[in-house]
Amino acid sequence: MTDILILTASFGMGHISVSKALKEQIESENKNAEIVIADIWEIINPKIKDLGSKMYSELTENYPVVYNAFYDIKMNYKNNIIDSVFSNMYYKRIYEYILIENPKVIISTFPLCSCIVSRIKEEFDAKINLITVITDVVDSWEWIYEGTNMYLVPSREIKNKLISKGISKDSIIVTGIPVTKDFINTNYYIKSKKSILIVLSGIDSISHNVLFELDKIKNYKIKIVTGRNKKLFDKLSEYDFTNIDLYGYVNNLNQMMDEALFIVTKPGGVTTFEAINKELPLVVLNSNIGQEKGNIEFIKQNKIGVVINDLHSLPYVIDYYINNPGIISYYHKNIRKIKKTLNYKSFFDSFINEVIHV
Repeated sequence: MTDILILTASFGMGHISVSKALKEQIESENKNAEIVIADIWEIINPKIKDLGSKMYSELTENYPVVYNAFYDIKMNYKNNIIDSVFSNMYYKRIYEYILIENPKVIISTFPLCSCIVSRIKEEFDAKINLITVITDVVDSWEWIYEGTNMYLVPSREIKNKLISKGISKDSIIVTGIPVTKDFINTNYYIKSKKSILIVLSGIDSISHNVLFELDKIKNYKIKIVTGRNKKLFDKLSEYDFTNIDLYGYVNNLNQMMDEALFIVTKPGGVTTFEAINKELPLVVLNSNIGQEKGNIEFIKQNKIGVVINDLHSLPYVIDYYINNPGIISYYHKNIRKIKKTLNYKSFFDSFINEVIHV
C-alpha cells in the first residue's frame, strides 16, 4: 500500500517541480511515508505525453491566443467541457492504477488529475482523500472539484476567491507554492550581494544591444542562465563580454539566488515562490499566457517586484534599482509579509500525519 500518490503531468516543468517538492517536504516530516509520483500521461499512454508536451510548448510559445482561448474556458466555467472530455476517456484507466497503488491520500498538482480523481470518487464511490495543490496564483474553475477534501493555495487572495466560489474555508490552507528544500534556507541574506541574476529559460532571444548595455554595468556581475535552451546559449557564447557570465542548465540556481540582488525571469508560479522563499525581489517579463497573468497580478499587488514589457528596458531598470537601494529594501519587507502568511506545517498537523497513521 502506498501512503501518498502524487498525480501530476509534464506540461511545463512547474507541476513536476511542485510534486518533487511535496515529496521531499513530506518525507522530511515523516521519514517512513511511502510516496509515489506518477505522471497521468505515463499511466494512460506515454505517446500522448510526448505529443501533449509538444503541443503545450507550441501553443504557449507560438500561438498564445489559441492557448488562452482554451484556458479561458477552463478558468471561467465550472466542470469545463475540455477536462470533462479527457476525464470521460481516461478515468477508468487511472482508477485501475489507483487500485494497484491503493494510496491513503492522493495529491494532485495538475487540474486534470483533480478532475479525474473527483470523477472516480463519484463513479465508484471510492473512499479517496484528495488534496489539490494549485501551482499558480489563480482561482480558475479548472482546479475546483467537489471530490476535493483539501486545497493548498498560494496566497490569502486565492483562498478568499475560493471561498467566494463556495469552497469551505476549513478545507483551504495557504501554503504558497511548494518549492524544494534548496530554496528554503536561511542564506537569503548576504550583505555583499554582487550579482544580478537573469534567467532566460523559455525565452528565445535577447538583443546584442541589451547585452552591450548590461555589460557596461559596474559593481555587479551579470549572470545569465539560458537553461536547456542550447541554441540560445550557443548564440550568446559567440559574444565577447567583460562583465557577463553565461550559463546553460545549472544545478545551483538556489545558490545563485543567494548571491543576487534580484532575479530577472518569466512569471512562473514556482519561480515566483522560489524567489519569495529566498527573499529575492523579482523583475518579470510581462506575459499574456493565462496562468502567468495571475502570477503577474500577485507580484504587482503585493509589491514584491516590477513587471517589464520587454528586455530592451532591462538595463535601465537594473541601473535604477542599483542606484535606489531603498526600493530593494521595500520589496524585501513586502516579501517577508507574504512569508508570514504561509502555513505549510498546518497541512501536516491537520491532514497528512493524521491520515498516514490511520
